[in-house]
Amino acid sequence: MKSDIDRLKSPALKPLQFDGFPEYITQQLGQDTTCYIFKNNSSGVVKLDLAIPTGSWHQKIALQASTTARMFSEGSKSMDAFAIAEAIDFNGAHLDFGSSHHYINMSVVAVFDKLLLLLPIIESMLSAPTFPENEMQTILANNKQDFAVSNRKVMGIARRVFPAFLYGENHPYGRILKETDFDRLTTNDLIDFYHTIQFSKSKVYLSGHIDNEMISALDKLIANPIFSSQKTETNGNFNIEQSVEKKHYIEVAEAVQSAIIFGLPVVGRNHEDFPLLMLANTILGGYFGSRLMKSIREDKGLTYGISSGIAVKPFASHLTIQTEVKAETTTIAVDEIFKEISRLSIQPVSNDELNTARNFLFGNFLRSMDGPFQLSDRLQTVHPEGLQPEIYYSNYWNKVAAATPSDIQQTVIKHLNPDNMHVLVVGKEK
Repeated sequence: MKSDIDRLKSPALKPLQFDGFPEYITQQLGQDTTCYIFKNNSSGVVKLDLAIPTGSWHQKIALQASTTARMFSEGSKSMDAFAIAEAIDFNGAHLDFGSSHHYINMSVVAVFDKLLLLLPIIESMLSAPTFPENEMQTILANNKQDFAVSNRKVMGIARRVFPAFLYGENHPYGRILKETDFDRLTTNDLIDFYHTIQFSKSKVYLSGHIDNEMISALDKLIANPIFSSQKTETNGNFNIEQSVEKKHYIEVAEAVQSAIIFGLPVVGRNHEDFPLLMLANTILGGYFGSRLMKSIREDKGLTYGISSGIAVKPFASHLTIQTEVKAETTTIAVDEIFKEISRLSIQPVSNDELNTARNFLFGNFLRSMDGPFQLSDRLQTVHPEGLQPEIYYSNYWNKVAAATPSDIQQTVIKHLNPDNMHVLVVGKEK
């Protein structure tokens, strides 16, 4: 069959388009649990995510939330750690438990019929964990070793302590983990934390091959009493205590490099300026063609890599710039980073530079929505902040698409004032 494609001509360029967040199904499970569904029955694989709104924000002792989450797969009343691992592997599934400041997350990916077989095991792990002492000690020992290795590196130290300057050490976003924290945790601490977990407020996300049999099996899982038991709310109020000092230095005498982190509080997804701030951050240091990469890496050769990014959290967000340089060029690098931030506020970017950054952001945006698994992740991104994906993502796209050089300049002036920047140097300051 003759093709009508002329392979001597390049395809015509077309503007990137976003047609709105795709439709999805919401299904009630049990009494109050909502399940969000993206169907793709052409695939035999299904991904199940469970978002439980209890995390390190709610813990009273360091490592309680993360270790409790990790221990769900280490033994239940019906199966020990080996039996659980063997069942997961035998059925070709991938199971992961994790935690953040506000959530414990469980994710499992499996072929449709295999996930049906695994749901009773998952129910057992969630409803009747045993928190075996030997498994906990192994996990803590491994994590302590990883922590010790990271804490010998200047950037490891910098990332661990920097949030405290923005939020204060008494705030969950700013607490500094210490090596001794790994020795203090007990199984009783995990049991105590488990009894505070808000299973009844969980959200379920399903993507891939979904039918009525899967929904019925999940409904049976959610019928477990843990998903209807109401727990006392432990979500405390914490004051942000930002450091008055803006320059911070931690000496590491033997270091040949210095880690540098710039940062300041910024607005989150709920703010109308957030899309423009994301675009401004992309221009500044959010991709390989950014100004910081061109200036600090390519033009001046001070570092192998430098980047900026925005950490978005439900109650506060911040932007950071991170890099490592030779100890003797630390002061030069700090000065040049300040110059690049100031330059964005003094002179508007060119249309070419703006369009390049915009297309990079659009490309990442569209890739992040390519398929049911990714769409499920996008729902989980906005739900903690109470945002509606149909409105948020269209608004985000439209604001980035309409952004002008003047918009970027005004956004930088408004949100990235160099005088408000905290600067941390770990290593040698010369």
